[in-house]
Amino acid sequence: MKLRSLIAVAFGGIISFGVMSTANADDLGKKGTFSGQIGLVAVSENVMVMAENHLYIVGKYAGASTNSSGSGFLQNMAWACGGTTEIVDGVPTGIGYCTVTDQDGDQISGQWSCTGGVDDCDQYFNIGGTGKYEGMQSHNKFKLAFIGSTGSFNSFLWDGAYTIP
Repeated sequence: MKLRSLIAVAFGGIISFGVMSTANADDLGKKGTFSGQIGLVAVSENVMVMAENHLYIVGKYAGASTNSSGSGFLQNMAWACGGTTEIVDGVPTGIGYCTVTDQDGDQISGQWSCTGGVDDCDQYFNIGGTGKYEGMQSHNKFKLAFIGSTGSFNSFLWDGAYTIP
């Protein structure tokens, strides 16, 4: 497995969004579904070669996201994420956390994990939220696509759903 793919796995759930609209409480409703894209760049990474067949990566990533519909949850939001990935005999596993901020300054935080490579990842927003995201619970599947050797990657979200109490 190439190092760039491994680094992409290390970051799991980070995504790029591009339309200039924000989600407000009325846009979200009490529950909904979503899909979208996140574009991320590495702010810092530390790749440790533990053995010939064993890598350990610690990274910090930043980016932005868009919702496929052009509005709603995760539309035009800033991402700050970090995490670790361990690759043993070419099999990556990763875990980390993200805080996502909208244009109003409201935030939601959650955890991501990848257990079977760049196509088998989950993101849960369930740690905390402020403003319109207070109490929100959310889950989505995602996969990663590395952009050449730039250190940047896209994360494609699907099967996303959320509830707000």
